[in-house]
Amino acid sequence: MNERGVRLRRQVAAACVLVVLAAPVPALAQSPGPWATAPGWEVLTAKGCVQCHRVRGVGEGTRGPDLARPQAATDLFSLGAAMWNHLPQMAAAMREVQVQRPQLRPVEMSNLASFLFTVQHYDAPGDAGSGRRLFGAKRCAECHGMGGTGAGAGPALDRLSRSRSPVLLAAAMWNHGPAMAEAMAARGIKHPALRAAELADLMAYIAATARPQGGEEPPVFAGAPQRGEALFAGKGCAACHPAEGAQGRGPAPRLGTRAHHVSVTEFATLLWNHGAGMWAAMKERGIPLPALTGQDMADITAYLHTVHYFDPSAGRAERGRQLVRTKGCLGCHSVYRRGGATASDLAVSNVVSSPAGHVAAMWNHGRFMETEARRQLTTLPTLTGRDVADMASYLAGLGSGAPKPR
Repeated sequence: MNERGVRLRRQVAAACVLVVLAAPVPALAQSPGPWATAPGWEVLTAKGCVQCHRVRGVGEGTRGPDLARPQAATDLFSLGAAMWNHLPQMAAAMREVQVQRPQLRPVEMSNLASFLFTVQHYDAPGDAGSGRRLFGAKRCAECHGMGGTGAGAGPALDRLSRSRSPVLLAAAMWNHGPAMAEAMAARGIKHPALRAAELADLMAYIAATARPQGGEEPPVFAGAPQRGEALFAGKGCAACHPAEGAQGRGPAPRLGTRAHHVSVTEFATLLWNHGAGMWAAMKERGIPLPALTGQDMADITAYLHTVHYFDPSAGRAERGRQLVRTKGCLGCHSVYRRGGATASDLAVSNVVSSPAGHVAAMWNHGRFMETEARRQLTTLPTLTGRDVADMASYLAGLGSGAPKPR
């Protein structure tokens, strides 16, 4: 084998994020279980991603990492940055096996990001020692036991030992919240407020202390944004908390605004801390308290992810404007007809008008951008998730016509 062939094979082995192949997908080594019909999983299989990647061990791929590893893609923009930064390696791999890069529509990109978001382990792991102290200080131990010991007034928490998922814990805390509030009031226990770090510590303590229940591992739910949107309305959530961009007004904060971006563990603590107020408000408005299964909560979480409720930070348009220039985008693109002439004018392009459209366009046009970079004897710039968020915010605010006054 010549030197070029050896180099290409090494590049194939090194390709590490979403190396997608268009050949038929082989049989899976394991069953995807309850998320077999999740839209994001359907994207991964239809586009061939599982030939190189696994998701929680499911799939035949071994070249790239498991896409559900902690912090693999904490939001749409970090996923877009990872895909962008590995374009050269992925392109080399696809050229080696002579396949074309599959295209992704904005809705497919959104479904893919929300799927990976809901099957990951969330946030930084907690400290079991701190969780043990909190379990006593917050007076949880007065009602709940674990490992065959402790109080029996409330259910034992052993069944939560292996889920390690704030999504499932949030569902349990929501469903049993009113009953717990009554039990605490009867015992003279003040409703304990929780911070996200404290909840993570409590989860770590439960995982370390609880007695395994036997049987199969609890299912790993993957959310579907479309189902989540319907549940968000059908369960009455939208009556008080309309999502950003949705019609209507409610008495509670609108979700997905710049002022409300949280982690999924913070989301679980918000449901707990504000539970009493929400239950009272729903009763006053005649909204029945909805029960939520783990799947319901995963679907709602996936929907909120698509409206950027869980984004770590809102994009900063001014920084995005600067990045479009400093990262070399205007070598090919123009903005209001100022810049390069080999690619579209970003001020009139309709493919970057939404965050999902922006990330999908970066992937879909990657081959052309790689070719242009080689022609201009330059390299594609490295981007962070924050970079992608800022540029998406800037480009979404552009409109057709002459340059706007500054």
